[in-house]
Amino acid sequence: MMREVLLTGAVGGLLWLDRFQIFQVMISRPIVAAPLVGWIVGDLNSGLASGLIFEMLWLRRPPLGGFIGPDVTLASIAVSSVSAAVRSETGVDLLPVVLMSFLLLFPVSFLGTRLDVLLRKYVGRIAPHAEKIQAEGADRAVFIYFGSALALGYCFAFLFLVTVTLGGALILTWIVPLIPPPVIRAAGTAFYLVPLLGALDLLVGLEQRPHAVLFIMGFLVALGTSLVLCFLS
Repeated sequence: MMREVLLTGAVGGLLWLDRFQIFQVMISRPIVAAPLVGWIVGDLNSGLASGLIFEMLWLRRPPLGGFIGPDVTLASIAVSSVSAAVRSETGVDLLPVVLMSFLLLFPVSFLGTRLDVLLRKYVGRIAPHAEKIQAEGADRAVFIYFGSALALGYCFAFLFLVTVTLGGALILTWIVPLIPPPVIRAAGTAFYLVPLLGALDLLVGLEQRPHAVLFIMGFLVALGTSLVLCFLS
């Protein structure tokens, strides 16, 4: 398990940097990040299911401009890895495990946002020093500042993911075998309620064209992911 946890931190930290520090080519979106991590730790299905519920739930609130939405990147990656670990240890079906991992780690979305804000504030405090150095003509030192900011962000995401993933996996691996089978089956059915809530949230804004476009995109993503899950399961 520890190997998978460290892989989650290492790869997830790189994917998290796409949120605001570098590239921003959307590989940090749950529908991309979670399946990648799931595939790397050996359970693509857990990654696809985890990415689906987070993507649908927060599709209408992307982190654009100064808005810092819930950190669905860290949360979806953690849920993907924890689900893979719990399935491997307990043999419980995919959907119940993903839902229970989602319920346990859902607060990570908001905790990650708070830590994200703290990181941005800290990086902002050292930015004037980089500007001063650049004004003095020492351009090479500016690259040291940018590299330090990226390294700081990566270390933050790595440590956060390792802690959350290891803790979540240990908790659920202990709890899941104690849950009665009927409750497990009910959790598998309840899994579908989360993407449904996301779809209903999108329907609220369908009178505006951008919201309608987002809804269509989300529907196609959900449909495509469902087909992949059916094909692979």
